Amino acid sequence: MPSFISNLLKMASGTVIAQIVAIILIPVVTRLYPPEFFGVNQLFLSIGAVILVVSNLSYHFAIMVTERDEDSVNILGVCVVCLLGISTGVGVVFVGFADWFGSVFNTPLIADYFVWLPLYIIFSSLIVVLNEWLSRKVRYGVIARGIVTNTVSTRVIQIGGGLAHASPLGLILGSVIGTGLATLSLLRGLKEDTALLKTVTGERMMALAARYKHFSLYASLGSLANSASWELPAFMLAYFFNPTVVGYYALAIMAVKLPMAMVGKSITQVFFQKASEERIQTGDVKNVVREVHTRLISIGIFPFVVFVILAQDLFTFVFGANWLTAGTYAMIIAPWIFAVFIISPITSLFGVLDKQRAFFFFEILTLCALTLLFYIGGTFGDPIIALTLFSIGGVFIWGAKSAYLIRESEAGYRDSVLSLARHLLLSIGVSLPLIIAKFAGVPFLLLLGVAGVTAAAYYLLIFFTDALIRKEVLRMIRGSVPPGHVEWMERLGLFR
Repeated sequence: MPSFISNLLKMASGTVIAQIVAIILIPVVTRLYPPEFFGVNQLFLSIGAVILVVSNLSYHFAIMVTERDEDSVNILGVCVVCLLGISTGVGVVFVGFADWFGSVFNTPLIADYFVWLPLYIIFSSLIVVLNEWLSRKVRYGVIARGIVTNTVSTRVIQIGGGLAHASPLGLILGSVIGTGLATLSLLRGLKEDTALLKTVTGERMMALAARYKHFSLYASLGSLANSASWELPAFMLAYFFNPTVVGYYALAIMAVKLPMAMVGKSITQVFFQKASEERIQTGDVKNVVREVHTRLISIGIFPFVVFVILAQDLFTFVFGANWLTAGTYAMIIAPWIFAVFIISPITSLFGVLDKQRAFFFFEILTLCALTLLFYIGGTFGDPIIALTLFSIGGVFIWGAKSAYLIRESEAGYRDSVLSLARHLLLSIGVSLPLIIAKFAGVPFLLLLGVAGVTAAAYYLLIFFTDALIRKEVLRMIRGSVPPGHVEWMERLGLFR
């Protein structure tokens, strides 16, 4: 567990920097582009996200679980061949039938931008594959730099495009070029693997592709259903309503995922590496599941509680008065995103425990259930009703997925349930001053000050009540501050 937290903090440092940059620059982007253009961009990204999960036929999951590096690097080669072939096919289909797809999505404007879709898929898929390899080699610093490169370059290009001529192309090109530059950054991390890369052969790639075909069959279909579930609101809102509503949702989901984006992906990658290692060495993963899941709850619940309280005021202040509706949407979907945050990292156990069939079943069930709920909500003609049903359904479905994985890992439910109840009550209790200030009509800047004080109080409580977190944080402080400072910190008893 200590190495897990150390690697997590190393990964999260880059992610936090990237998200801070995003937080600073997104308000600039929202003032350059109207919600309709955000809607077109979101549809483009949603289509890309769905195709992305099958672009390498899910062979990237096998990169981490193989015992020999020579086999792992050959699987990396399999992934590259698959993603190049599928991306080419996607380009032919979407460019050839661009007008038809624009009509289906009720967004004719998007037809002009499908020419960029193959490049976006190639770069994004390479990022996924290289992240798995670099995680296997425990090069989290390289991954963190790639995350920062992607975020910063995407936002800078989007702002430049908006200043030159505001259109969906500026938003889309930002994503394409940002992923391309991040790919180049990650490729530089392969310099130490020259000898291993020379072991890649067509014969070995074919043999490993056949050996891990169950990843391709069940994991690809399951991942496709999972991605479709994530992107379902964008598609359904476009079908029932219009690109402007999709644009409001796009900003809402972007903002409400920020707490998860800060450390969520980093946790998933580090957890996958640690769980795979634990399974190989000891034959089970229950200890790492217990340690990680309870701490995800304790760390993650407070930002979501605060977000629900401040969502509408936050959106109008940060993004402009035109985005109030997005704040309402964000408040509605926050519980679903929190469920995803605390459960998503342990879903890598489907691969670690070789439960691809169960993964496939859960994802198909999730997609069907959420599609039905969204369709029912859409028939009412109100996006708020549709998103509310979707969010409630998402919480219950992700909860069922968590219960299954905890059972299969033999970690036991008790610690997770107690952690959720205890930290939810603690979050609400610590947030009471913020709730009172909100209903008293306190100015927003003062509300932010109250939120900052309550956040400091909450995380100090976590720091002093969780011995493992305290130990790892202090160990990192020891390694990053001058010896003289460590000495007076020890005198204050901070390292006890």
